[in-house]
Formats: sequence, structure tokens, C-alpha cells
Amino acid sequence: MRVTQEADYAIRMCLILDKLGEKTGAATLADLACITPKIALKVLRKLNAGKLVRSYKGVQGGYELARDGGELTVLEIVELIDGPICISKCLDCAHDCARNPCKTDCKMHIAFGAINENLIESLSKITVRMLHDENVSHADISNIFK
Repeated sequence: MRVTQEADYAIRMCLILDKLGEKTGAATLADLACITPKIALKVLRKLNAGKLVRSYKGVQGGYELARDGGELTVLEIVELIDGPICISKCLDCAHDCARNPCKTDCKMHIAFGAINENLIESLSKITVRMLHDENVSHADISNIFK
């Protein structure tokens, strides 16, 4: 499973919005996230449609997080942009396995399922705020995965 570039941009823009704590224009967000305005607008539309950010029109317009960055998780952002976390197609109920039709007997299916669950749980513990909070160390983030 690979987090797409678009999901990475979405995380970055949410982090910036949380850090700034105020309505911010798309051009400014694009500049701070080091992406083109066109891509920023595409990602912001998805974040707005998914109710993770709010948009405001007009001269005083811009974007802001729809909720506190201490509650918004990386998992929510990734799943909004990329869809549900699934590290292998064998975990998809619609996928028929040619090797082992009874997935519950397949050790590989069991292993992928456990890894997938751990990844989801870990990503649900990382908030946008943690990614820029100076009181949260690299070790604090790393320890989530242990």
C-alpha cells in the first residue's frame, strides 16, 4: 500500500491550516505546501467535499479546518483521498483467491489482515497537530507503530 502524492498534499495542507489557525487562501496554501495552485485547488475541493475543511468565498475567503487539528487523523485524510486502507487485494471481499478459496485458512490472508489492522490503528492515532507540535518528538511518532 502506498499513500498517493495527492493524499500527501492533503495531509500537508491540513497541517498548514492547523498550524496557521486561520482562514488561508488557496494560493498561499499552495505556496506553503510547495505545490501548484491547480493541484492545491483539486485537493482542497476533495477535503471540502469530505467535510475536513471549510471553504469561504469572497475577498475575506479562504480555507480552514472543519475541526480541531488535534482530532483530525492522518487516517481520515488518507482514506478520504485514497479510499479505504487495504494493503493487499486478497483482503477485499470481492476478490476471489485462486490459491485458497477459503480465506480463513490462508496464512498469508491472516498475516495481511493483521498488518492492515495495525496500520489502520496506527494511522488513526496520528493527528494533524502531532505533525507540527514541537512538544511531540520523533520518538513519540515512532512509538505509535510499536
